[in-house]
Amino acid sequence: MEIPDKNETFPLPHYKKLCFLKNIIKNPNIIVGDYTYYDDFENVESFEKNVKYHFDFLGD
Repeated sequence: MEIPDKNETFPLPHYKKLCFLKNIIKNPNIIVGDYTYYDDFENVESFEKNVKYHFDFLGD
């Protein structure tokens, strides 16, 4: 079994609904591991809007 490259956004060829989050998150306050993945049937780029309890004014 081959381990997926953690620097690839989409580890499964020809399937753009699953991604490694580290490669799409732009907010520096959201920290994830190298192999943390996210699967979304609509758009994986919308992950950050799903973060509900992250309050910058509290120092999160």
